[in-house]
Amino acid sequence: VSELDEIVFLLSKAGYVGRKAERLVKKIEKMKLPQRPPKGILRHVHLFLYGLIMVAAFIAFAFIASQQDSQNSLAEFVKVQFGDEVDPTLGLFSGCYEKQLNDGWDARVQYVQTQSDRGQGNFEYCLDDGLQTWVFASAQSKTACDDEFALRSSEERSTSFDLLDAKGDQWLLETGNAISEFQLGEIDPSRFEIECGTISVKGDTTSSTEELCPIMTVDVDAIGFSGSHDWSKTFVLLENLNSEVVQFYQRPVFIGDSLGSEGYELLFFAGRRWVLASATKLLTDKTENDDPFNMENVISLFESSLFWLLELPTEALSYLSEPVDQGNDRGTPLGLQWYNARYADGVAFPFADISRPVDASFRCGKCNSRTNPCLYEGICQDD
Repeated sequence: VSELDEIVFLLSKAGYVGRKAERLVKKIEKMKLPQRPPKGILRHVHLFLYGLIMVAAFIAFAFIASQQDSQNSLAEFVKVQFGDEVDPTLGLFSGCYEKQLNDGWDARVQYVQTQSDRGQGNFEYCLDDGLQTWVFASAQSKTACDDEFALRSSEERSTSFDLLDAKGDQWLLETGNAISEFQLGEIDPSRFEIECGTISVKGDTTSSTEELCPIMTVDVDAIGFSGSHDWSKTFVLLENLNSEVVQFYQRPVFIGDSLGSEGYELLFFAGRRWVLASATKLLTDKTENDDPFNMENVISLFESSLFWLLELPTEALSYLSEPVDQGNDRGTPLGLQWYNARYADGVAFPFADISRPVDASFRCGKCNSRTNPCLYEGICQDD
């Protein structure tokens, strides 16, 4: 628009638009506007405004930087679920992770597994020039950028301080192979005890109105578990001397109602799957007492911080269930498909051998008039 004005002005000055326009242009050229320089503080208003804007910008930057440095804006707790089809040991590290702060202006947080007495995994940011991304190590003592990390994100993030930015990434093993499943999400601190704490056996992990079943019975229509010996058909909650339910990986432990040839039989959760094993293979030289027929030994085993599944001898676990996720997690192994355990060379935890499924599943052995009524018009008793 201004260029058009200039063209019209020049045409008028040259007399192409008419004499009247030509005289008007000459008057405009001769007109002089009075100059009134600002006086006093008005002469410096623009400097004050510029300085005010710059100060406000630096204050905002300092606030954001302080939040980033203090790491207060990041999630306090996250919940992780690892796929274990490629590396079966990863399932042991599924669970809840808590933020740990580090010092320094450009420091990154760590997220450490809350189950401290079972061996800890941790997420940490690798600042190595060749690998600027989030990595996962299966032991807290290992540093993020060494050659022994278990997983790494496929995406490099040199400017991100938030682990949750990597929740949609493809995660890779040290060998470069991708794991089949990886889920990462934030946990509201108000729900930490519900999601990650010791569960109440009188309340389901997913519903406060549904009780956990205290008795697991093998479906009578199925063949059941078979192998080197006859396995128990019924498993009940394992309780310690204080009548408290023994728990492992935030799930109750069940014990067979009969003694097998290899001692008590135990049904418990291992982070990703439920497992079935006999006590004689779980009690090792690291336990104080190794008598598999002694109930106190079995209780002490699960309450001991020395009991770590990656240190069990080969063939210690006999059967594994299908993977447990939020969709089928009932706090117990009810209704899950079972498989024979398959140990591979150099792997401390077995695969679930999907080529050898077991014709067995668990039903609730305690009838309930509302959710599990007795068959054949039976009456459920209070006990």
